[in-house]
Amino acid sequence: MLLTRCGTSATAIHTVRQRWPAAFPALAVKPATRWLHQTSPAHSPFTIAPLPERKFVRVQGSDAVSFLQGLMTNDMRHLEHSSTVYAMFLKANGRVFCDTIIYKRPGAEPADYLLECDAAVAPRLEKHLKLYRLRKKVQVEQDATYRVWAAFKEAVQEEEEMPAASDLACPEGRLHVFKDPRLPRLGYRVLTDEQEPNECKTRLKRIFPEAETVADSALPYTAFRYSLGVGEGETNLPDGKCFPLECNCDLLHGVSFHKGCYIGQELTARTYHTGVIRKRLMPLELDAPHRLADCDPEALRDAEIKNEEGGAVGKLRGLAGNRALGLLRIEKVLPEGKPLTINVAGESVVRCRTSKPAWWPKEMNARP
Repeated sequence: MLLTRCGTSATAIHTVRQRWPAAFPALAVKPATRWLHQTSPAHSPFTIAPLPERKFVRVQGSDAVSFLQGLMTNDMRHLEHSSTVYAMFLKANGRVFCDTIIYKRPGAEPADYLLECDAAVAPRLEKHLKLYRLRKKVQVEQDATYRVWAAFKEAVQEEEEMPAASDLACPEGRLHVFKDPRLPRLGYRVLTDEQEPNECKTRLKRIFPEAETVADSALPYTAFRYSLGVGEGETNLPDGKCFPLECNCDLLHGVSFHKGCYIGQELTARTYHTGVIRKRLMPLELDAPHRLADCDPEALRDAEIKNEEGGAVGKLRGLAGNRALGLLRIEKVLPEGKPLTINVAGESVVRCRTSKPAWWPKEMNARP
């Protein structure tokens, strides 16, 4: 009897195994690797854009980790289990010198890193790092080997899962894909040593076969980044004019409050622990952006943003089409819906509105 039951059970199990994926689709085993061309057609396509204004400073040597650890806001130990990290370099008074995304240099030995920054900032960053090198066993130099591209989705469904960067390798090994360390919505950074743009686009299409657009400029990415309220580079984070927490460095995983001292650490830590951050970078949507098209770029820098009563609530920090970025006083512009105006040299006045980014914490001064 027991043998009969065992035999029947084995037959039943075999039958269930054959029917199980169809009977229970939610429990069906999924492959460990997901490729972009296997995603659902309902999912939004990628847009790929070059970032020609971003360059690299290379730091290598046995003391590279300890050297950078004492100069930047984030913790270099994160690179023990990640290939990228976001950070800022500060001045002694705690103000931002520049922002950076740090990569493990592809195919290189340990303690070899690429620091991505604005092209205009790269010479100054190289000089800044060399100033603190002292007797550290590190070499600091600008590196022109790689170009940077961004791959992103303007609209992402909640259930949509972005593939791991390791799943998006180029067969020829000429492209290196990294997930943006700041926000999942920002997609991927792609480093390429291919200098011919058309050949590079061909290789990019192999990795992102469903990409709808391969842009010729950084404008689509810049406008998308502004719509999220994320600043990047000297235009959005001017040298010596802003503080890291005002630039959302804490919300973008760019600062560690558990590591040791670094340049500018004292004021940053005190601001964080008091919980008082009155201004932050926020997205702006313009009603009539064409009215600012002919404005002098210098006049647009730090253009004043006012509320309905005419009171100043912030300054313009970047403009791309009908999207912009502003450094705004939180309590004066939220809750959202209050109309604002951008005032350029007392002449051009453009209506705009802001909203709280979805990736911010529910309570503005809550610690992430």
